Amino acid sequence: PPPRPPLADWLVLQAPVQALLEGDELRLRCRAWDDAKIRRVQFFHEQEALGGGTGGGELLLSPLLLHHRGRYRCRAEVRYHLGWHDEKSAPVTVAVQGDTPIPLL
Repeated sequence: PPPRPPLADWLVLQAPVQALLEGDELRLRCRAWDDAKIRRVQFFHEQEALGGGTGGGELLLSPLLLHHRGRYRCRAEVRYHLGWHDEKSAPVTVAVQGDTPIPLL
């Protein structure tokens, strides 16, 4: 089996790094290190469970609203060695701006 990654890196939550606008679409992807198999994926916004998204480890938020901004993470069972292990991703911050963009200084 592949060597274990650093702590908290078994799962990665992929999200856009740029600020999004209200009305945009946000696709979050929960991926395992070294493309390991995952199951029972769950997404969280702050401390609130959002559900499991699609079977492919994705969650689509559309249209985005201001209350969608904040920190997201995912949790899933990851298959490594000879079993399934519960893992969590590090949090990712999503910025959502209103329909009047904030100028960058």
